[in-house]
Amino acid sequence: MRIRTVRWVPVLMLAGTVLSGCYNYRVVETPSIGSIVRVRVPVTSALDRPNAASRSASLEGQVVSAGETLLLATKSTRTYGAYREVVQFDTISLSADQMSVIEVREFSSTKSVVLGVVITAGALAAGITAFNSAKNGGDPLRPGLPQPDAAIVVSSSLISMIWGLIGT
Repeated sequence: MRIRTVRWVPVLMLAGTVLSGCYNYRVVETPSIGSIVRVRVPVTSALDRPNAASRSASLEGQVVSAGETLLLATKSTRTYGAYREVVQFDTISLSADQMSVIEVREFSSTKSVVLGVVITAGALAAGITAFNSAKNGGDPLRPGLPQPDAAIVVSSSLISMIWGLIGT
């Protein structure tokens, strides 16, 4: 049982990495006002080689106005040192010829459910592995000594945190 559980851990970690976002992006021509979009903007430089592949940068923000120009409300956070963080709100105006792709962010319930199942399965596999190793005579460095019975200790702070999450 223990070897099979250990084999599943890398698979669960890979699945968690692949499913790490609960959103899908769908390409649109004109986004609706108030939606969150990701806009890809081509980046050019005088130092680029003539035959080099084109590069692009992504900007993400909330649509304030859509028409000939797209107005995006953006938020960026910059950290200066250990204790200073500056949040900057800005409005970016992009004309149609400045954008290559507009993608609208949509919530994906399928990805969210699968990610929740993967996280739960990973936690369950880790718990089963830890419980079985403690139950089967856990310390390989001292094989001759009797091992205490496995016990599960739950702190009151953990219970109150879970109760707080459920209650609110």
